[in-house]
Amino acid sequence: MGVGANVKTAASMESVQRQLSRAVTRVRGLDRQQLDTVVTSFAFIITNGLFFLNSLMINRSLGDDGAGAVQAAYRNTIVLGWAFQIGVPAAAAYVAKDIDHRRVAMSAWNMTLRYAVPMALALTPFYWWMMQGDAFDQFDGLRTWFIAFIVLSVFNGPFLSCVLWLRGIGNTMRFNLLLALPQLLITLGYAIWFISGTMTVTRALTSTMIALVVGWSAALIITDSLPGRGFSRDAFTRVRSFAFRSWVGNLSFFVSLRFDMLLLTGLVSSGELGIYGAAVAVSQLSSPVARGIAQGVFPHIRKASDDDERIRRINTALRSVALASLLSCLALAAAAEFLVPFLFKERFADAVTPLLLLLPGAFATDVTQVYTSALGAFDRPEDSSKAQVAAALATAAGLAILLPLYKVTGAAITTSIAYWIGLLASMWYWRRLIGAVRRGETTGHTEALVEEPA
Repeated sequence: MGVGANVKTAASMESVQRQLSRAVTRVRGLDRQQLDTVVTSFAFIITNGLFFLNSLMINRSLGDDGAGAVQAAYRNTIVLGWAFQIGVPAAAAYVAKDIDHRRVAMSAWNMTLRYAVPMALALTPFYWWMMQGDAFDQFDGLRTWFIAFIVLSVFNGPFLSCVLWLRGIGNTMRFNLLLALPQLLITLGYAIWFISGTMTVTRALTSTMIALVVGWSAALIITDSLPGRGFSRDAFTRVRSFAFRSWVGNLSFFVSLRFDMLLLTGLVSSGELGIYGAAVAVSQLSSPVARGIAQGVFPHIRKASDDDERIRRINTALRSVALASLLSCLALAAAAEFLVPFLFKERFADAVTPLLLLLPGAFATDVTQVYTSALGAFDRPEDSSKAQVAAALATAAGLAILLPLYKVTGAAITTSIAYWIGLLASMWYWRRLIGAVRRGETTGHTEALVEEPA
């Protein structure tokens, strides 16, 4: 009996081991792109969830006026930061396969000093115009905070460059952790004030500034990306070439993304700005999966063995993003009537209409992100830039016509239309690129830069 029991036990253990072995084999057999996109999408869901939680704590603690003040002094400078990046983060992700991180980091710092700083100074009249708006008159010291966040946002490029370089080489875990770190620190600061019931506009802005400085500095230190050794003229030339071709798109994306917010700051009260900010926050709940897939697929496109594989991976990502974004936007639209008042209290009920108007644009910009990654991976950032220029022109025209008449509603309508124009233009450039690839006129393959850094 004892021998028989031992034999059965051994057979049972062997069966378990075979099952575990098959499970491990299946996991190892999964497409690495799928694993990376799942991990990155999950990380963006958490990050966007934190951003939304921050909006919730701000709106519930400070009301529409206080939320509008935080929007005016801090969140508007996030949009300006897109312009100050000069396309360097996108370039860092693209060249990561071929150039080491020190040369990319030093290129990012040089680009910031040579181009971002002068650009920030040239926009001084625009800042002055914004600060004449009613939103800045309702809280003391708001203009000082606004300028402080602008100064900080000038250096957004080096931070994002060191993080996106990690994405370019496929270091998914470190990329996600460092990218989410500033938002996590902001949430911790807000939670302290919210739970204690002592949040004020000044305290919210102070904790935000500390969180950004600490988060950005930590990423630069961990990735060895502080200014110093490693500048290479050849690497700088290559980074600058890609960055400039992306910069036009960055500037245009800055216009179509949230230029409505910047103009509203100078045209409406902080309360109306806070209501529109709540609508924008909810509309962005559809974006984490799209961003995760677009970010996760990029290094795999760059490292693919041939162009057919690159195109196959891109098409898979497009289908996944379109389905996920459509389902998310439909769910938000169906729940909008009770979701917005429930989350932000009844005084934010007026945010429902702009939210419904923003959701079609949210779908369009989700899908556009994949096309932007695809065009960039084939060294065609200028094509995605042209698509964003079309969206920016539509934004400028729409805001000029609708904003003075319809304020928040006009801004939402214009934004959705502009996003769809950007999507259709991106689709057109992508189809044209596929034709060139099929004819053998272009490829997504590049060679490593072997020159030693100085």
